[in-house]
Amino acid sequence: MRAPAGLGLAARFVLGLGLLVSIIAAVAGYALWVGAQEVARSAGGEAQRAMARRTGELLRDGVQEGAIQGQSLPAPQGVDLQVGQVTLQTDRAGAQEARVFQVSVRPPGNAPGTPGEAVTESAKTRLIYAPNTRPPLESQRLVILILLVCGGTVVGTVVVGAFTARKVAAPLRSIVDDVAAISRGRLDRRVHVDGAPKEVTYLARAVDRMVQDLLAGQRDREALDQSQREAESLRELRRNLRPLASDAPYGYAIETALIESDGAGSGDFVDSLRDDTGHSTLVVGSTATRGMPGALLMAMTRAYLRGALLQGSRPAAAFDRTNSSLNRDLARGLFASAIALGLDAETGAVELVSAGHKAPAVRWDAAAGQLRKLQPNGIALGFDEGPIFRKSLETLELTLAPGDAIFLFSPSAFQCTSPSGKQLGEAGVYSLAKIAIENGLDAMQQKLEQFLGGAPADDLAFALLRDNRFDRDAA
Repeated sequence: MRAPAGLGLAARFVLGLGLLVSIIAAVAGYALWVGAQEVARSAGGEAQRAMARRTGELLRDGVQEGAIQGQSLPAPQGVDLQVGQVTLQTDRAGAQEARVFQVSVRPPGNAPGTPGEAVTESAKTRLIYAPNTRPPLESQRLVILILLVCGGTVVGTVVVGAFTARKVAAPLRSIVDDVAAISRGRLDRRVHVDGAPKEVTYLARAVDRMVQDLLAGQRDREALDQSQREAESLRELRRNLRPLASDAPYGYAIETALIESDGAGSGDFVDSLRDDTGHSTLVVGSTATRGMPGALLMAMTRAYLRGALLQGSRPAAAFDRTNSSLNRDLARGLFASAIALGLDAETGAVELVSAGHKAPAVRWDAAAGQLRKLQPNGIALGFDEGPIFRKSLETLELTLAPGDAIFLFSPSAFQCTSPSGKQLGEAGVYSLAKIAIENGLDAMQQKLEQFLGGAPADDLAFALLRDNRFDRDAA
């Protein structure tokens, strides 16, 4: 009989054993009852036959009958029944031992005799002879029946115990096999048991949760180790790819700053370059991916831009050459953005070009006393082979006046967040731009670090060009 679902191991064992013992006890009781009746009937019949045979044998041998004095047995009213072990004389066989039953029927009105008293002449007496020994067959049958019942009970109990042990041992072996497989690298293996007792099922679930937690912890540690190795490699790469710095033309001030994140970073970069003709260019860029791929993409983009700008290309032409090279070398979906400012120091003419850079340039108009956003059109570097890129690229031309300034920054500056969860946003960035224009990038960086409370989540690049020709003329 199958135990109800949900019963625990102990309850199922007790219930199963109790049911089995109850069934065996019922069957054994019935078997004993039937067997005892059969033994009784058989023993009675055998006793009757034995008495008849013995009586016949003694009568045949010429037994000399006579009254006996023996033990009285219970008998009906008017009947005396005595039994005794006596030695009988026979004509043919001589003296023989026999068990004699003497039945005497008294005439009405005669009082019963006392035990051991001889039967009177008036009573009708019959002698019945029985064998001197009892046949052992029926008692042996009863013993065999008892042994069978006891043996069946023991066997049934052992069967229930073995079944229960198997129900427990098989799931436990399955758990051990699953854990061993996981320890050998089969990380997709799960610990499970089917049809097990409730306690074993709970154990399997607990072991599975423990194993999954350990595997998750191992994966987290491996990911952390990989992240730390990657961060160290990135820091080494950044140390070897520091922003280029060039002397500012006379009458101008150029500043750059790169604030690195603690982690893998976003691959933002800033450069200040000056070609052989005296033209100065400021570049701020960002990549579309993080970590080591972002750092490698940043290195490629900077290398292509530097090569083109240092050879005398204007910003738009340098972006076009860089776009073609990146489109040829990069897998689909990888791209970089950049904004470049080209300066003609003699005239103050500025060329501003943006290739998918989502952070506008901020111009300080000294004459108007206002900050103005400058956002030329253009798609990111590496998206297109060339025609669409060149068609989308816009060059914004303007002329700086003494006291003017232009501030370039990374798009991720908008997402800078304080420890309290406040985001810097557009207004915060323009406030930083005003601080940078008035007091320089060092003062701006201090203000930003106060807001962040530590290193930023992403790399941040900044560049500042100030027209100080008013100071030059005054000197």
